[in-house]
Amino acid sequence: MPSAPKSVEGWNLVKTMLDDLGAQVIADAETELELVEGLRVLARVTALSAEVSLDVDPEKPWFFSMDTEARYVGGPNPDGEYHLAMIDGKHTYRIRGRRNSVAYLGFQVLAGVGLTPRRQAVYLSDHQLTLDEDGRFELVLSPTEQPGHWVQIPDDSSAIIVRQYVGDRGAEELAEFEIDALEPAGEPPLPSDATIGEALTGMGWTIMKLATLHKTIKPELLTMPNVLVTAEAAALGSADTTPDNLYLIGTFRLEPNQALVVDFVPPQSRYWSCTLENIWHECIEPRRRRSSTTNVLAEEKDGRVRLVISATDPGTPNWLDTGGRHRGFVILRWLDGAAAPELTTEVIEL
Repeated sequence: MPSAPKSVEGWNLVKTMLDDLGAQVIADAETELELVEGLRVLARVTALSAEVSLDVDPEKPWFFSMDTEARYVGGPNPDGEYHLAMIDGKHTYRIRGRRNSVAYLGFQVLAGVGLTPRRQAVYLSDHQLTLDEDGRFELVLSPTEQPGHWVQIPDDSSAIIVRQYVGDRGAEELAEFEIDALEPAGEPPLPSDATIGEALTGMGWTIMKLATLHKTIKPELLTMPNVLVTAEAAALGSADTTPDNLYLIGTFRLEPNQALVVDFVPPQSRYWSCTLENIWHECIEPRRRRSSTTNVLAEEKDGRVRLVISATDPGTPNWLDTGGRHRGFVILRWLDGAAAPELTTEVIEL
């Protein structure tokens, strides 16, 4: 009988994680809706974690979307795009692309391998890109200096995340980009017990991280609903955010006939957005519901924006739809170091 002890150990870890996290969902859910959504989120983060851990090739990488038309887990911005490429910091890579007209574009290099916590090693915003007359750019990433626009990365670099934020998808054109390894890839290695065991172990811990965000990202907000507090990117995890993002984050808890009114002076920023998430930090059906808005889409009056968060349409501008959820998270984010906006919250009867 063949033996692959590291792979079997990794597989058993994945199974144990799923059993433990399933029990946690059952314990933390307050309603049947939260329970079934929590189990679905667990399945979705398992799919994403498998893709990130197993379906990669750092010697010949590519960018793939971490979200799908249905999968918006891990607290993303639904008015944005997130692409990931897995790399090895010992190699040299080239990213070529075109900026186009999307509101924001940022490149983040993460470092850390194996079970080492990931850290932000390099960050480039679109303001730091060198564009030609057609808006095209080229970056070379490696540990040692290279010709052109060179970006130094550490030897333990493991991933590149590309974030785009969109004010209005009907008016803006997403950026285009691709990545190539400059060294020849050679023959692909056969999977081994060591590599698959490590990948499965990484998959198990990634599932755990994504499925427990409600317990790790300001969980105290669950006990103080209907208020928003300021949070810098570093406070939410430098590997999960970027330094030019600032946040107001809170939770809503509402009765069926109630609404949370969030009234604020928009920050002086080229981009801001407000997103509703369920209790598991999953965006609330953004393809089918108006559960998020941006600085372009929101209506202002007298220099202020008044968002109305509720399960039923109150017939006013800037309604954000909870889809019948009685609690969840509210995330307001903005760019470029603007000061936190003046903001008030109030629960009203509809």
